[in-house]
Amino acid sequence: MAADPLDELLQFLKPESRIDLKHIAVDHLVGLSGTEDGINTLLSHEKIMQSILALTDDKVEEVAKNALLILVNITATSKGVIELLKYKSEGDKHIVKLFIGYVLNPEKKDADAAAMILSNITRVETELDSLLDVFLPHLNDILNVYVNIGFNKKGSNLNFIGPMISNLSCCHRIRKWLTEENPHIPLIKLLPFCSYELSNIRRGGAMGTLRNLSFDPEFHDFLLSNDLEVLTYLLNPIMGGEEYIDEEMDVLPISLQYLPKEKQRDSDIDIRKMILETLNKLCMRRKGREILRDNGVYYVLREYHKWEKDPKVRLACENVVDILIQKEDEVGAEDLSTVEVPDDMKDKFEKMDKDYIADE
Repeated sequence: MAADPLDELLQFLKPESRIDLKHIAVDHLVGLSGTEDGINTLLSHEKIMQSILALTDDKVEEVAKNALLILVNITATSKGVIELLKYKSEGDKHIVKLFIGYVLNPEKKDADAAAMILSNITRVETELDSLLDVFLPHLNDILNVYVNIGFNKKGSNLNFIGPMISNLSCCHRIRKWLTEENPHIPLIKLLPFCSYELSNIRRGGAMGTLRNLSFDPEFHDFLLSNDLEVLTYLLNPIMGGEEYIDEEMDVLPISLQYLPKEKQRDSDIDIRKMILETLNKLCMRRKGREILRDNGVYYVLREYHKWEKDPKVRLACENVVDILIQKEDEVGAEDLSTVEVPDDMKDKFEKMDKDYIADE
């Protein structure tokens, strides 16, 4: 029986192995991780996987980088994440703790890859609940790294912490953590990054977290409190430099009044769509709808609709406008989430949406 080629590689994947041979061996594994079959091969070989994990902290930076890139590729699929989580790093440490440690180390080169791995891992919702006890003790430190742009001294920007936090906020425990004083309310640190121009990834992570919070009516009063000014952070990215008549300008949040004419809207279509989805959810209850009307959200969406070219996003905008332009007796429900829509009407509405998008 022919020897397993990967078994032969093991001798070159040890910390004390010759550097040139270690490079060649790791490069081969990087190539393998670029295909589904290759990933399956790696995952089926426990000793190789343990070697890759150990090499993520190799003293040769290029070797450590490539070991991390292999794990980025492996965690790009749900199956890869589930299989990888079965492993532990040296010292019987939970594998997620290994990557959190890299992210929190200001001297770790290529910590961006570790942040990407954590982002990939947290995308798999079936695994999230089991990981919360690992993440929660470190979340304050992770959030502090996220808001400290220059934290990493080796060139990593750590933007992927943003989507990692957004993914985690799919869980109620994290949403609760984000909105409670500990000793300060963590969400407050995230909000300024809803308009962070230097990275769509970082910006999208902040906006995605807000959206996930809005999907839970329990947090609507918190999100719409005057102290938080969430509407300012939601509306600013979809506003341009258009002028409003005085009566309209006066009801807009103070920091959104008289924006410069050169003000540009967010260029990322996914972020714009998330904003509209968030506004839609905040319309769920009467109190939220009234706050949105009182803060001129309709006027902002009216101007935004004139600018938006994508039919799906225009439709999302119109869905919010359709709610806000109605008087409350026309809305007909205090809480729209309690309104039961018959299945035949759901199908009809879905067809109408598809026809609208096709005609645009």
